[in-house]
Amino acid sequence: MPAEHKSQLLIAVLGFASVVVTTVSSNWDKWFPRSEPPPVVTSTPVVTASPPETAMTTPPETSTPPASALSRVVPTPRVTPLPPYTPSPRVTVTPPDTTTPPANSTPRVTTTPPATPKTPALKPPSAFTTASATTTSITSPRHGAKVGQRIAVEGMLTGLRPEQHVFVCVKSQAFGRLIYPQGKVLPDATGQWTVDSIYGTPGYSYETFLVITTNAEAAAMLSDQHARKYGLRELPPGTERLGTAIVVTRE
Repeated sequence: MPAEHKSQLLIAVLGFASVVVTTVSSNWDKWFPRSEPPPVVTSTPVVTASPPETAMTTPPETSTPPASALSRVVPTPRVTPLPPYTPSPRVTVTPPDTTTPPANSTPRVTTTPPATPKTPALKPPSAFTTASATTTSITSPRHGAKVGQRIAVEGMLTGLRPEQHVFVCVKSQAFGRLIYPQGKVLPDATGQWTVDSIYGTPGYSYETFLVITTNAEAAAMLSDQHARKYGLRELPPGTERLGTAIVVTRE
């Protein structure tokens, strides 16, 4: 190809290229829209409010920052002040007043009268109580002796008082075991006494003993001839045994 034609073709190509470049550059934003750049994030400084040195009873007013303020204020939590420490009052015990008597005063002595012992009610002496001061014994017959139907029982009795009554009694050791009063003991000046006694059934053993009483009714029962003949099942009230009994056997 001749050089003349080449230069023309080159000029045409360059002109076309410039048109294309101009067209593309003028319509680039329309054909290829640009993506928006990411927003720039600016970190907001955190402002921490320092608490006051002394606790406030009333919280301070919180001012509202304007809307256009760029910094964000973080509110400080509300601090509730503790009540001031109040120590417990100290209690002081005051001792009672002690009155000191004057030196020249004499203490008053109160004398408590001694308690008066109560006098026990006087009781009439029983036969057992009065018998303890009386000495007695049966001297005849002897214990274990054999006796006849009717014999004299003898003994000693001292210390007898006027209100005391003593009787000789015989009690069968076999059937019935009744008590037969034999008679009242009347000691002489030396204390000796004698009472006639009856032992009814041959071969039977009889207990012979003395009884004492201060009861007038009991003394009357023991003196009764009916009791001497038919016997008593037990001693009258207020009557006690006196001394030591002996046992004899009827021949």
